[in-house]
Amino acid sequence: MKKVMLIVIVVLLASLSFAKATEITFWYALSGHKGEVFKDFIDEFNSIQDDIYVKGVFSGKYADTSQKLMAAIAANILPNGGVVPAGPIFTGARDNYLILDYLENDSELDMDDYYPAMWDYARYEGKICAIPYNISTPVMYYNKDLFKSAGLDPEKPPQTWDELLTYAKAITKDENGDGNPEIWGFDANDTPWIFKAFLAQNECGIIESSTLNPLFDTEAGYETAEFWKKLIDEQAMPVGIHDIAEKRFLGGTLGIYMGSSSRIGSWLGNTEFDLGVAYLPAGKVHSIPIGGAVIVLFPYSDKENDATYEFIKWVTEPERVAQFSINTGYIPTRKSALKIEELEDFMEEVPEYKTAFEQLKYGFSYWHFYEMGTMDNLIWEGLEQIERELMGPEEAMNWISKELEAEIEANK
Repeated sequence: MKKVMLIVIVVLLASLSFAKATEITFWYALSGHKGEVFKDFIDEFNSIQDDIYVKGVFSGKYADTSQKLMAAIAANILPNGGVVPAGPIFTGARDNYLILDYLENDSELDMDDYYPAMWDYARYEGKICAIPYNISTPVMYYNKDLFKSAGLDPEKPPQTWDELLTYAKAITKDENGDGNPEIWGFDANDTPWIFKAFLAQNECGIIESSTLNPLFDTEAGYETAEFWKKLIDEQAMPVGIHDIAEKRFLGGTLGIYMGSSSRIGSWLGNTEFDLGVAYLPAGKVHSIPIGGAVIVLFPYSDKENDATYEFIKWVTEPERVAQFSINTGYIPTRKSALKIEELEDFMEEVPEYKTAFEQLKYGFSYWHFYEMGTMDNLIWEGLEQIERELMGPEEAMNWISKELEAEIEANK
């Protein structure tokens, strides 16, 4: 009987403790191992204090999370905060700059500890409305074994567009003579992101920030699209199967793959071939678009807002930024994190990881605007039209600009 009473008392005390805690809901668009790492942070935070209880919810991958956020906005059932893609579209675009109020009134935070390009990724119309978190850059992964087979130096990856074309053509092989290569030289899953990198490397902007006029229909835009078509025409890249590019690369039938630097942590030492990691090749200039997700805060009561910011502040402290980077491969967002011994040692032990970080000297974030998702869909479709010769490069770039301009005008 005494044992039963003791259990009841313990449960009641736990219930009372939980009842006193401010509960917040926090979404995270981090799947697989990355999601597990973030969930561990939530569990740790909940275990070290009793005032706040964070209910972590995996919201799906980026596209799923964006759709859920749109539905939550319509139904007025947003979470308190989260790690989400295109965060400025769901905060600043709706005049939610609450997180900036907290940042500016946080005497313990040095905002200069974050890299400027990362703050740019967290702005809407030039104003901060989120906090950089799982940030990546696109890098060039390459199969050193296929390089050797093609007579290429595996320690000298392509540095320019011309070299990319030359290398990719050399790697492409039709081994059974049926006219369809079994091994391809170059490809990418996220073609809008990579194409935007190519545009920037050719000194072509995306959008005019003051007028929101699209900039695809320019000479620089046409030249970029022509190079994309050249990759197809000269059998350096396959037509229309980009969605399986990552699988082909890991399967050893693709020589060069461009994609998120977040793959470095999970791929190194786990491929059946010798893996290389390098900067994206340069066009007229080096230019690397920042990608990933940011942390946002959605307004509720002052008590819940304070609790949400308290968790955000804790999870973005330098020690956890360093830990998150080591465990996931994402780029450390804070300069002070680089001074933490564990991260210093990690970067020395895994020099390939430095590639993504060192590329930041060429990093940029284009101007955030509401129709960014539409833009990426248009780029995807425009490239498809070019590859299948349904539109010429210039025609496709004009079409993208015209369609995007119409969408922007319709939303004014």
